[in-house]
Amino acid sequence: MKTKWKVIFLQLGIVLVSLLVGGLVGVKWAEHALKRRHAPEMWNHAAMRALQGRLKLTPEQTQKTQAIIDGGVEEMKGIRLETISRTDAVIERMLGEIDHLLTPEQSAELKKLKQQRGATTIDMLKVEPRKK
Repeated sequence: MKTKWKVIFLQLGIVLVSLLVGGLVGVKWAEHALKRRHAPEMWNHAAMRALQGRLKLTPEQTQKTQAIIDGGVEEMKGIRLETISRTDAVIERMLGEIDHLLTPEQSAELKKLKQQRGATTIDMLKVEPRKK
């Protein structure tokens, strides 16, 4: 009887570990796929493939179309940089307003939180800064 329960618990343990590992791998895969989907460079490649496949562009059209898409992607990168900057300014403003409501101890703790947060940067998006 004891051996039967050991086998059942061992099988249950294997199932639980498998579920945990599968879940972790699935989450990492989904994060990776989402990052790739939102990267302007990946959009560039996907858009060109779609246009090339559907429109059967000539080599000359492909070259000109790629230049247009490249310009648009650069513009989107600039928009992202601007959005990040504006978002960071709003967060800093809010934290400053909140700081005025706090006790000295709470204010010190908020300061620690702000240091941990750091500045919002383009590195978070894994996008190269726009070349000026």
